[in-house]
Amino acid sequence: MEYILLTAKDGRRITAGLASIDGELMNVVVKDVTGLNLGDPLLCQYENFTFQAHILKIDAFNLYLYVPLQEEKAPNERRRFPRHPCHLKGSLYIGEKQEEITLIDISLMGFGFLTEKPLEIERTYQLKLEEKDFQETSVKISLQNEKKLPANLYRYGSEIRYINDGELLLLKRYLIHHQLRA
Repeated sequence: MEYILLTAKDGRRITAGLASIDGELMNVVVKDVTGLNLGDPLLCQYENFTFQAHILKIDAFNLYLYVPLQEEKAPNERRRFPRHPCHLKGSLYIGEKQEEITLIDISLMGFGFLTEKPLEIERTYQLKLEEKDFQETSVKISLQNEKKLPANLYRYGSEIRYINDGELLLLKRYLIHHQLRA
């Protein structure tokens, strides 16, 4: 296990085991959570890098820390924006043409989804999510890959081309909420 040095707001230094990093969520394990509270800022030192984080959840000796995406100095896994399984309904639009889809994974960079009809790769589509967590979110995406599946289904991977700040915030909240429930 790798280790990270945390400095609490009272100046106390805490050595923690780095359990996992998943997007903007980092899980560290400490020996004692006394004096640590939800929302507390922590100064983190990992190898030769220093960055800020905030405590989102305390579960036994596990701290779940929010590390903003712009923290380039934070430790990083192979996939910068991990995919999270989901089952959400949505629609793709090209002008007036609409295609119903089922999202099967989601990340801050794009979506994986299933549809019954073949679509054009590398074309830009308007994706509208029809889930209450997203309040009519509309995102521009381009398709990156296609896989033909049994039962006349197609699986696509997509990349977000445009998302406004409000919709990005909804997406981040959704992902962090589901990471904390896992």
